[in-house]
Amino acid sequence: MDKLLQPDIGLMFWTALNFLILAFLLAKFAWKPLMKALDDRERKIKEDIASANKAKEDAQAIKQELEKSLADAAQESSKRLQEASQAGLKQRETIIAQAKEDAQTLISQAKAEIEAETQKAIEAVKKEVIDMTLLAAKKIIGKEADKASNEQLIEDLLKDIKVK
Repeated sequence: MDKLLQPDIGLMFWTALNFLILAFLLAKFAWKPLMKALDDRERKIKEDIASANKAKEDAQAIKQELEKSLADAAQESSKRLQEASQAGLKQRETIIAQAKEDAQTLISQAKAEIEAETQKAIEAVKKEVIDMTLLAAKKIIGKEADKASNEQLIEDLLKDIKVK
């Protein structure tokens, strides 16, 4: 058992030679592809990070653009609402003005009709008064005067009535 724990020069030589051969073979065939794979992976990770940063910047730009578009749409909506309100007020004023004009027209027509009816009534009363006056005069005088004298008498009476 002691022999296993003591170093043997021949074994050390062969072990060192095996290690050097293995290191040479690894360096010649495996080291370059491993390093290339690691470099490729590092480059890919950097590209992915750059791509993610660019995507993040693009997303931020799109977000800002959408926020601006939303603000513009809100402003446009507010503007159209205000325009509609103003149009409604103008239409209201137009309707009120038209209603006042129509009412004034109706009042004028009613006044004209009242005046016409009043004149008709006055004429009817005049005619009735004339007829009654002629009848009264006929009864008082006892005879009927000619038509011209009757008309003259009535005209004089009407003038007296108007003057008083």
